[in-house]
Amino acid sequence: GRCKNCNHPFVFDPQAGSKFTDIFFKNSIQTISSEKTLFFTTKQFWYFLEKRLTKKGNVGSVGCLFVLFFLLPFINTAISAMEFYPLAPIIIFVPLILYFIWASQSKLYSSKERRSFARAIQIIGGLILVAVLVWFFKFSKVKNIDFLLFLLGTGLGIFLIYLGTRQLTIQHKIPQAFQFHQSQIIQWLIRWQEINGKVRIFLRTSRKMSEPIKINSEVTAYSFDRVIVCDTAEIAQFLIANNFHFEHNCAVLSIDGYPQNIFSTVMQMLKQNPDLKIYAFHSANPRGVRMINELRNSPNWFGGNNLIIYDLGLLPRHVFPSKNMWILKSDESARQVQQIPTAVKSTLSTDELAWLEAGFYVELESFSPRKLLQVVSQGIAKTQAVANGYTSTSDNSLDSGDSGDDGIIFIGINNDSRNVGFFASDSFG
Repeated sequence: GRCKNCNHPFVFDPQAGSKFTDIFFKNSIQTISSEKTLFFTTKQFWYFLEKRLTKKGNVGSVGCLFVLFFLLPFINTAISAMEFYPLAPIIIFVPLILYFIWASQSKLYSSKERRSFARAIQIIGGLILVAVLVWFFKFSKVKNIDFLLFLLGTGLGIFLIYLGTRQLTIQHKIPQAFQFHQSQIIQWLIRWQEINGKVRIFLRTSRKMSEPIKINSEVTAYSFDRVIVCDTAEIAQFLIANNFHFEHNCAVLSIDGYPQNIFSTVMQMLKQNPDLKIYAFHSANPRGVRMINELRNSPNWFGGNNLIIYDLGLLPRHVFPSKNMWILKSDESARQVQQIPTAVKSTLSTDELAWLEAGFYVELESFSPRKLLQVVSQGIAKTQAVANGYTSTSDNSLDSGDSGDDGIIFIGINNDSRNVGFFASDSFG
């Protein structure tokens, strides 16, 4: 289709079956890039669109309660006509309860929405419990049937409170479903650029640059204060594209050797600094959790050097209390757990190891560009604060980290972990 006013062709036409419009797609690009100031990867945009469309298409617990209270007078009139006053709370809330139970564990809803449904189950249980208690002690004639209804209502209320609590505790074991394939996102971006011009802040897949670049010897004589090592080339490319290395005087590399054309030269420069600070930035998956071990022991990295490594995350322990992380599950991830060294497994809790063995994982690229840059920036700032003698989060102004919808909170570094050669955060961000 085309615009009726300017005859400009549409990339996405809802009348032709598209789930969104050109305006939605354009606004998504502007939002994820913070008004076109930040670069982003294909996968980051994929996650971003999925989250926006999930939020757009689902009716939340608040919407369901609104519909219920709108229909409440009609339901109450029908119940009154049948003289079922004791069963009124149950009759009113049963359909809603069944829907909330389903929604609190459905892959079609985000983790944040599932949690809201679980809390709604708790609230409904509490309302039923209060209603039954008020009815029994205020209006009942304490007959056998009244006492039986009291027991049933009380039991149902307590059960729903327990069920809602249980649903909250298992959210990290419910994987999220995708509506689209990543290849579709790439096709959409290509089609968008054909009609609306190149999106310069969109990062293509990182290409291997095999030919080494010769760097002036005067430059290689210097080193860096710190290095960020990422678990994928895509995250390293993302940080470099957003000038993170310039702003924080640090090198940015990936565990698989990106960028290849200057990797060996940068490593030589890094090893010249005996006070080098190393930061590991990785996904919550088997490959990510074993990254610290590789950095510390591999001769290709910092094996044999007594350097402190800061683990910025992401770890399974950061996922468990999170409100809105996009959790995935695959058999391949479950198989990769066998490659985790015993020494690394001993640093994980039983729940963390069981979560990984079940095939669950969370990718760094599921977070927005602004959030990822914020996490690494605050992680570096926090370690500098610790080095300067600030051991309490209340000692500096860095604690105003944005928790946001992504479930990211400010990093907490444990000074007691200094004796094992690296800092591991208790929270992500």
